[in-house]
Amino acid sequence: MITYNHQEYISESIESILRQATNFSIQLIIGEDHSTDRTKEICEGYAVRFPDKITLITSDGNVGMSKNFLRTYKACNGKYIAFCEGDDFWTDHNKLQKQVDFLEANPAYSGCFHNVTMMEQRNDENREWILHKSLPKDTFTTEDILGPWFIPSPSFVFVNYTDFILPDWFFNCLYGDLPFMLLLTLRGNIKYMDEVMGVYRLHDTGASSVHKAYDKIMLMVYIYASFDIYTKYKFHDVIRKAVMYEIERHSPPKEIIETKTADTRFAAIKKLFIK
Repeated sequence: MITYNHQEYISESIESILRQATNFSIQLIIGEDHSTDRTKEICEGYAVRFPDKITLITSDGNVGMSKNFLRTYKACNGKYIAFCEGDDFWTDHNKLQKQVDFLEANPAYSGCFHNVTMMEQRNDENREWILHKSLPKDTFTTEDILGPWFIPSPSFVFVNYTDFILPDWFFNCLYGDLPFMLLLTLRGNIKYMDEVMGVYRLHDTGASSVHKAYDKIMLMVYIYASFDIYTKYKFHDVIRKAVMYEIERHSPPKEIIETKTADTRFAAIKKLFIK
């Protein structure tokens, strides 16, 4: 669990993990990134109450989302790892048991995910919906991950491979979950479990609200281009389509683009990926 300025949500998130019913032991690693609100104080309270279950990682200054993700991940030593950021939470007390049971019985898979409730709390909205009405299949490969987002991080459980080495380019990614999932698919497919077992929250201070337009495009292009080189262009055609999707989805309106000096950077991106 990585968290920053989540004082309104962090207790619900932690409680949802502590309520998990499993026949194996679990450990919650919290990476708290020097929040400016009461998030650290709340996390410290839980760490004192549950010292055998919770490990809290803090610092004297803000290290940023990527470094916080990496230091928290490196502190995990279990056979399997699950993601749940401090503003999301799990709703099924048997979630971990179900996912671990599947991975134990199917060692060829590198991970699995499930459906979630989307909770929209941006721009004074307050609505909910189920993310996936249906998916075309239940087993996904690298090619499937290269494209529109469909695996919410709080739904993901994966194998903690002892020989899993993160490439150098990964450490420059501002988003950790997507490149992590892409690298995992090189070790095995990912299974979809058609059950709603968690909540993915959208709010005004979340990463999806901070990274927009050109910034979002540049972040995604870096991930895709780096993965393209890393895999020796095995998935180049799919990656090119994925980049085009990000450009089309996140480009500002034309009247805004024409006033931006960043157009030259944007044109360079297109030349790289568009024939």
